[in-house]
Amino acid sequence: MQAKIGRRIFSSISNRGVLIILSSFLFVALISIIIANHFKPPDNLVMTTGFEGGAYAIFGERYQQILARENIHLNLIPSSGSVENFKRLKDESYRVDVGFVQDGTSSLSETNNLVSLGAIGYSPLWVFYRSQDTFNYLSELKGKRIAIGPEGSGVRKFAIELLKLNNIVAPPTILLDLSGTAANKGLLAGKIDAVMIFGTEDNALVKELLNSPKVKLMNFRQAEAYTRRIPALSHVLLPQGILDVSQKIPSQDIHLLAVTTNLIVRKDLHPALIYLLLDAAVEIHGNAGWMNKRGEFPALKELSFPSSNYAERFYKSGRPFLLDYLPFGIAALIDRTILIMLPLVIILIPLIRSIPWLYSWRHRRKFHQWYRELKNLELEIIKSPGREDISGYHEKINQIEASINKISVPLAFFDEIYKLQEHVDLVRGKLTRLSNQFKEGNL
Repeated sequence: MQAKIGRRIFSSISNRGVLIILSSFLFVALISIIIANHFKPPDNLVMTTGFEGGAYAIFGERYQQILARENIHLNLIPSSGSVENFKRLKDESYRVDVGFVQDGTSSLSETNNLVSLGAIGYSPLWVFYRSQDTFNYLSELKGKRIAIGPEGSGVRKFAIELLKLNNIVAPPTILLDLSGTAANKGLLAGKIDAVMIFGTEDNALVKELLNSPKVKLMNFRQAEAYTRRIPALSHVLLPQGILDVSQKIPSQDIHLLAVTTNLIVRKDLHPALIYLLLDAAVEIHGNAGWMNKRGEFPALKELSFPSSNYAERFYKSGRPFLLDYLPFGIAALIDRTILIMLPLVIILIPLIRSIPWLYSWRHRRKFHQWYRELKNLELEIIKSPGREDISGYHEKINQIEASINKISVPLAFFDEIYKLQEHVDLVRGKLTRLSNQFKEGNL
């Protein structure tokens, strides 16, 4: 019944009313588009990577190429490694949006303005050394000249932690702050005894040492123990024959330590750019590697950094469908417009639903005054049923009836007029009976 009344009221709304409703929606849409356009994603990003020739520098170049497809320029800033990347991202005054940071570089309390888009892979810790003997324990490097990376690098941080566990950070051991290239040259030239370096199989420096007959790769026999003492480290395996299956290189499984590298962004980075970075991460890091299977990365592995809400949504249900069908700029604008419009529409819908009630109240209130006048007249007749008042009462009821006939309402409210006229007739009937009683002398 109420639905029928609502439909009847809606059908009686004038063209002007419909125009007002449509104008309201169009106004909300226009405002949303203007706001969305104001907050459209920038067309350039800044990424802090790593030292030249390193894995992070290589990754940065691949991200740059992929984002260029969507006309987004990615400016790459070299760094000494994970620690410096984290400092740059954390520093609000430094112009950087995204970077590679290893687990264990920071604590959650230091990451208020940063979120993770997921782990992109393992960065194995390679320990290459020169010796006639075979080393399986870091303690065997005591008294050696060891390159542990420059200040600000992730390898230096973990190298010192590991060497401290083995009590070999003090003389006669010599720790050298050499970068990857300088360290490689020193090791191959016999000027230093060992190099500790982080890097994936794409790292040219790692490949150089793996293929050199002059150096050996340490097999961490205590890898599992180190992961218990330093939770940010993982125990990974370099499988036998992974470098060359036919030649069985390496000749046995090599136990290594690794840290998980995260793609870190600032919290205020535009969501559309976050999705582009996530798409690029899947393309770059989704394949199988020496240490992982296909599809294992990128993935959410929350340890040192909180996960981005957009990343969680991406890994759960994929990127927004608009990006599959529209150019990036248009898709980003529409997606942002929908996000802005949604709360406005949620507010607007109850208002629109109240239109029938307001519309009905606006017209029904025209009758309230005459119902009140009619009731007052009826009470007056009951309280003062004098012969001399009869003509005055007739005049009042005629005035009320004339006023009712002048009420202008849509067709949907004509039944209200008829009901009010019926009540006028009822009061007039009482007044007529009262007049007849006076004439007959019954009063």
